Amino acid sequence: MFGGWAVKPLPCLCILALLILSLFLTTLDLKGYFSTESTSFSYTSLIEQHSRPNYRGSHTAQCESPLKVYMYDLPRRFNLGMLKKNSSDMDLPWTSSKIPPWPQRSGLKKQHSIEYWMMVYLLGPQIGEEGERAAVRVADPDQADVFYVPFFASLSFNTHGQTMRDPETEIDKKLQAKQGMRSSRFCLHPAGDTPSSCRLFDAIVSHCVPVIVSDRIELPFEDEIDYQEFSLFFSVNEAVWPGYLMQKLETFPKERWLKMWNKLKQVAHHFEYQYPAKKDDAVNMLWRQIHRKIPAVNLAIHRTKRLKIPDWWERR
Repeated sequence: MFGGWAVKPLPCLCILALLILSLFLTTLDLKGYFSTESTSFSYTSLIEQHSRPNYRGSHTAQCESPLKVYMYDLPRRFNLGMLKKNSSDMDLPWTSSKIPPWPQRSGLKKQHSIEYWMMVYLLGPQIGEEGERAAVRVADPDQADVFYVPFFASLSFNTHGQTMRDPETEIDKKLQAKQGMRSSRFCLHPAGDTPSSCRLFDAIVSHCVPVIVSDRIELPFEDEIDYQEFSLFFSVNEAVWPGYLMQKLETFPKERWLKMWNKLKQVAHHFEYQYPAKKDDAVNMLWRQIHRKIPAVNLAIHRTKRLKIPDWWERR
């Protein structure tokens, strides 16, 4: 003892010093401040680093409160007016409570008409059971978390440009008919030129186990849904190996397939679009995904406002 204080053994003092130093270095990245390397800063890369998947115990995890959305009042000729061409006052925003249904012969599937479903969701009743609505419309932009511009880009291209119904699309439509999917055990989903395609969603709602062939693919709602519970994944090299894919599917255990099939029936409603929207359907899932990205976006914006060396965080 010395003056009422216990003299700490040297090893303990060393460990304590190392802990303090590690905390200091974690808070203050010296490399970022003193490095002379010149690198470009990207909001996107910073946001991606902090957009970690929010894994929850439930597949339908709820946000604490609905997302507040301010929707601009665009002239109806940019949105619902394209579905009701005989509508008068095409330069005025849509104010009627009567929503024109999505045309079944538009040349576009529901998955390619996201703008429509998001708009009618905000135009519909803003009340519901607790946790049922992922987003609500607000009249005051100062209260909004996000802003939505209701412009039907895909439908506009079909209406004023070249239709998206070409011969190859028609052949694919016949091959991927829902009736055929419902009678199949497996539905092939090869990688295309977009992150995802209608084939995957049609397979899920048809309760056909998707066989996804891709080395890198983005899947919707993956922070809430585990696709391995109802899908099979193969690399491109595995798929082109003669006989490999067919051998795996032909010998796939029936008990495991039945388990996947039952799981498909449980998750199918997450990929269905409808009006009025239902709890945890596709459009509610979309708004919830947007809600979860806001903290990462705000973090990136606030951090870049105060940093003198904007790229230090990327080089940790």
